[in-house]
Amino acid sequence: MNRKTLIAFALNASAPLSLEALHSSFKDSMISALLILPLGISLYLYVSRSWPKVGLYDAVRSTKVGKIQLYSWALSYFLYLSYTLDYAVFYDLAPASFYSFLLFFGLTAMTLLLLLGRGETLLIPMAVLQVVPMFLGWSPSVTGAQDSLNFVNILNSSLLLVCVTLIPYADGEPKMAWVIPASISVGFVALIAGSFLITGLNGIYQGISMIGLVMVEAIALSRTSKSLGVQPKALGIAFLVSAVLSLISPLGYYNITIAPSVALLYLSLFLAFLFLLPGIKRIVSLIPALMMIYGLYDSILIGDMLQRVVIGSALAGVILLGLFSGRFTESRGNSKSTPLPDK
Repeated sequence: MNRKTLIAFALNASAPLSLEALHSSFKDSMISALLILPLGISLYLYVSRSWPKVGLYDAVRSTKVGKIQLYSWALSYFLYLSYTLDYAVFYDLAPASFYSFLLFFGLTAMTLLLLLGRGETLLIPMAVLQVVPMFLGWSPSVTGAQDSLNFVNILNSSLLLVCVTLIPYADGEPKMAWVIPASISVGFVALIAGSFLITGLNGIYQGISMIGLVMVEAIALSRTSKSLGVQPKALGIAFLVSAVLSLISPLGYYNITIAPSVALLYLSLFLAFLFLLPGIKRIVSLIPALMMIYGLYDSILIGDMLQRVVIGSALAGVILLGLFSGRFTESRGNSKSTPLPDK
């Protein structure tokens, strides 16, 4: 991945348009920025030492929870691909029309291309489309956004920046670690600017950010497929099946899949940040780890009964699969290293 593509990857990961469209109060935006700061510092320290080959998984690969982190992360973002395209197209960009289906199939084809490891340069025009509208179609807010009444809402808005954790999954090198603070800074500027600006294009801007996130997630999944033991073609076929199934009832599919996807993401990030940094530096990464535990708790709390059942099943399945897979790999390694007795 060349320098320009990596920068575009990082910009799309921060989803600045959606943050600006939040229209949070200035006070809430500043608190959110402070809350997410330890996450950015942790990621920068992690990739500046040695850019990982498989993102955050490299930090936990040698631990007993490594496979749990890998599988929960992969399933979370795999689900994200199809349900986000549904929401972006049918509810943000082109509600229920012939053109919405054309757009959906076009974006599905683009996502498939990225899952197959091609078309990374598409990130560059998408990044331009992500940044330029930050200065177009906005007007000053006369009254300004109201402060949040509780800390939970503020923490929720800061957790929206967790997609910057995708940056280590790009193909980079330590000298390019600066793209992480740069990406987060763009997100901060967008979040704070949104405190004083309003737009009638909220749906369109949020849809653009969602598509940008789908692109970086598809690339990240493609680069992780080898560790998953899955061929990119198989991953692409599975995605196409999920995309077609989602068309049966886009809203129903969204409601069913978003709950386990979010919960699995927070589980995977909690495990990753728990082991992300060595020694005394771990104190910094423990702060975002605690935030992820809150995110997991909140994702379960706000769900309805069906969503909680799906979340519980997904978490139990991934944990059992990860533990079983880890023990199987360990037992195979031990059997290979045990010398045969002399005859």
